[in-house]
Amino acid sequence: MRQPTTKDLAEYFRLALEAGICREKEIEAWADKMIVESNSPTPDWLLNLSIERETSKRKLLETVPGESDKMTVWNLVLSRLGVANRLKQFTREQIVRVLFRWAVNREIPNPYFTEAYRMDDSFDLMKQGLYSENQFVKDFEDFFVPFRSFELSLPKFDLLGQQ
Repeated sequence: MRQPTTKDLAEYFRLALEAGICREKEIEAWADKMIVESNSPTPDWLLNLSIERETSKRKLLETVPGESDKMTVWNLVLSRLGVANRLKQFTREQIVRVLFRWAVNREIPNPYFTEAYRMDDSFDLMKQGLYSENQFVKDFEDFFVPFRSFELSLPKFDLLGQQ
């Protein structure tokens, strides 16, 4: 597993913010931490993430230079959704709907794309009484197991701030 780059983390935060699994204050804390740990002059994009209140954090995150690795970003996002599930910060339905929206918008990469659709279908069938709730819960929980190892790469204040 490769260490996430600054751009990977910026893209993670953009998606996490969109999904409601992080708050702007976490992005500011991430930027503040990078400023404190840096031995070089602070770039404008980093300073703006730390102190700018008028511009949306989503727009500011898009200005972070570099290229992100799509799989690294999504592994982080899906690991964070798994944490949100275990901590009961969101219902399974909310998580399924977020995954489904990303699938419909073609944002989530393969192979997660197919799983997101399948999970949405099985959730809807469960609600109609046509699919076992126990089987849905097992499938849902199993989906997040491969992402647990990526939790170690999540920003620590992200995990601590949400518990």
